[in-house]
Amino acid sequence: MLLKKRKWLTLLMACVCGVSILAGCGNTAQPSESTGTNQTDAASQEGDSTNSDNGSEIKVVMARSIDSSTLDPAMASKNQDIWMMNFALEGLVRSSEDGKEIEPAVADKWEISDDSLTYTFHLRDGVKFSTGEEVTPEDCVYSINRSKNMEGSPWSGMLSVIADVKAEGEDSVVITVSQPTPALLSLLAMFPCSIMPQSYCEEVGDEGIANSPVGTGPFILESWEKNNRMVFKKNPYYWQEGLPKIDEFDMNVVSDDNTRMMQLKSGQIDMAEPPLSQMAELQNTSGIVVDEFASTSVDYIILNCQNEKLSDPRVRQALELATDKEAIIKAVSFGYGTPADSFISPSAPHYNTNLPEVTRDVEKAKELMKEAGYENGMDLTVQIGSGSTSSLQEATLLKQQWSDIGVNLNIEQIDSATASANWSALNYEVYFSYLTSDMTDTSELAELWCVYDSTQCWGSGWNDDRQKEAEELVQKAATEMDEEKRMEYYCQMQEIVAEEVPNIPLYNSSFYIAHTDKISNLVQTPLGNYRFETLTKAQ
Repeated sequence: MLLKKRKWLTLLMACVCGVSILAGCGNTAQPSESTGTNQTDAASQEGDSTNSDNGSEIKVVMARSIDSSTLDPAMASKNQDIWMMNFALEGLVRSSEDGKEIEPAVADKWEISDDSLTYTFHLRDGVKFSTGEEVTPEDCVYSINRSKNMEGSPWSGMLSVIADVKAEGEDSVVITVSQPTPALLSLLAMFPCSIMPQSYCEEVGDEGIANSPVGTGPFILESWEKNNRMVFKKNPYYWQEGLPKIDEFDMNVVSDDNTRMMQLKSGQIDMAEPPLSQMAELQNTSGIVVDEFASTSVDYIILNCQNEKLSDPRVRQALELATDKEAIIKAVSFGYGTPADSFISPSAPHYNTNLPEVTRDVEKAKELMKEAGYENGMDLTVQIGSGSTSSLQEATLLKQQWSDIGVNLNIEQIDSATASANWSALNYEVYFSYLTSDMTDTSELAELWCVYDSTQCWGSGWNDDRQKEAEELVQKAATEMDEEKRMEYYCQMQEIVAEEVPNIPLYNSSFYIAHTDKISNLVQTPLGNYRFETLTKAQ
């Protein structure tokens, strides 16, 4: 499952934007623009929309720092878009809450041929869209092919492994792949493979889908006031009986951290994205609970391996040895994080638990610099987006730490879009980024970092003999159906990356949601997706 090279810039740009998003640098609220179609009129005629003994509807309100830009599953690439998909949309299968397994969704069972090239999915009996229409195999064929074939979709490259999708009978979908693909189920569980009604999609077009997608998820997107609020209503046709537990879920946009936390403490909202700077205070606030969820997020420093000064792996090793990861975690993330030793998170399924821990060792770093011919040090430049307080703080710390081995790190603050373009063009020396996985498999991140024609090894330009070894291991794992062998390949690959240091993995971080003590049973998966169908609110 290789990302086609022509698609990688779109994906890179999206993930760069995500850095500031997770750091809490939300957009300033704009005048509201109402969009979306009301899908609840017909739905309200069926099903019980009350959850409390007195018959009153239960509404939960959450605030986040930035709004979504699109809810089109074929085009979404930013976390603030992706993480909203599970409210209204589902695929044939879905990821488990721990982000490591595959569960039935629109399809409740499937078979895989002996040669691992043909997958036959059987639709759940009576499964319906939120409009009340029954899901057909033709809807599934249309939805998957739409993402696979759409021009400009950042996911069409990954989906290119699918050779054919066809309807079979009244309740079956047959998917054929061009080669054995152990990650296919994980791919089908991703949001680009969400199942939508063909008739609705063709009626409203791409813009209508982006603003008001229809699916089989637990909620219905009733309205969307851009940069202000999304309103989701309970889907009475949801296939899981008794779910969701609440009648309405509102996602408000409150870009200012202090305002968001004041609203939570005063009871104006029920839940919120908490800024790490206020975590300690929130945890000691009566009536407020902060839930921590495992995450696949890893922050790291990318080094341009095609830059003359950084082309020697000994220099890159020295820079990692000169980096005090604990100090960066303490200052930038207020202590919320753990030092990373791989670009793959411990929450991911193929994380290598035997990688050596890299701790700060200035003397060893100096020896490596001398061996590489830089005994007198060097000048390097890190490009960061102007206005990013956390990036500036991280760069300032790094400048101090690297100076101990004779490296003078210049900090260049430029427009974020320009910095991103420089990164994708390999016109940089040092760059900050992060990644979260979108699937219950390691193949996505492994290919991003180790397959050069995919993303130039995630914009690091790493392209030597060792890189080719890592790429070969990733390619073997991409078609190996024996899970033990796949684990072996991925562990070897991580060992090579750790030795060659095209990136310095800084820290692993968790997801956090702050809420009132009336809220229970909320879930955010390690992939970042919100799963609130079981969420409850005490009255």
